[in-house]
Amino acid sequence: MTNNPAADWLDDVLRRIPARRVAVFGDFCLDAYWMIDTDESELSVESGLPVRRVREQRYGLGGAGNVGANLAALGVGSVTAVGLIGDDPFGRQLLELLADIGVDAKGVVACQPDWQTPVYAKPRIGSRETNRIDFGGFNRIAPSSVDRMVELLSQTAETSDAMILNQQLPAGVSTAAMIERINGVIAAHTDCTFIVDSRHRGELYQCAALKVNSHESARICGRQIPVDQAVSDEETRRFAERLREQRGKPVFITCGESGIIVAHEGGVDAAAGIRVDGMIDTVGAGDTVAAALAAALAVDADVLTAARLANVAASVTIRKLGTTGVASPAEMRAAARKAGTT
Repeated sequence: MTNNPAADWLDDVLRRIPARRVAVFGDFCLDAYWMIDTDESELSVESGLPVRRVREQRYGLGGAGNVGANLAALGVGSVTAVGLIGDDPFGRQLLELLADIGVDAKGVVACQPDWQTPVYAKPRIGSRETNRIDFGGFNRIAPSSVDRMVELLSQTAETSDAMILNQQLPAGVSTAAMIERINGVIAAHTDCTFIVDSRHRGELYQCAALKVNSHESARICGRQIPVDQAVSDEETRRFAERLREQRGKPVFITCGESGIIVAHEGGVDAAAGIRVDGMIDTVGAGDTVAAALAAALAVDADVLTAARLANVAASVTIRKLGTTGVASPAEMRAAARKAGTT
């Protein structure tokens, strides 16, 4: 990375992004924050147990929804969402949040009666988060829903410059059988750049760029490295090179504060991370990286420039505590200027 991250390359990429069309397919989730009142003096008539009352509630986009939010914040001209939700209040809330930020969510459908909208409900007492309550953990996608998702995916790919394939939930839409169908869509739409962001099944996707973290890259390459054990840069480079050789497409491996290692046709390079002082919150940073990579590739930026853009965007969002934040062009320019003077 150059000594001046605020060089002309950043403005050049950001200026071109509004003319592009980027889609996101995958696990659309809702983050629910319930602020619990500490007064437990009221007892339930039915159970005799203290009543826990919600003083305040707020909702945010998670999973593929947060990827869509990041694409919109980056200024992508057209953001399209494709996914499966439940016919429930959480699904309606999710659609409303997508509409609020200008994401075209006609492809996010409730077509399976037993499907629950995936929700991470986070009750909080003061500043302390209590046991999370999850919805959608037992979803099983039906064959008819797979057919519907593939149909929508194909239609969307025809009019998109790039598409992010998000897989976050073990019980989400992207099962092994679904991914096999997705690979057919990728093969049929060579004008669309596909980038995979898969937590559990990245090795199953074909003919698409891959974004993983260092531990995920190790697992795909047959090494199980504990999450509390660092993966060396040397090992990560080897994993990147191997995955690039296997796939024939660029591979982006995120390495936390060290930045992103990129394997491409010309070799293996590193986009150095941007130093961020003070407290940080990395929740959702991977979504930011995936969105920035896709937006950059959509404007035909080279892979190293795409990684540099992703580093700048992530340096903005990790400063936003207690939320899955997004990065606007103005915030990214400011972060790049600051990094260039320190």
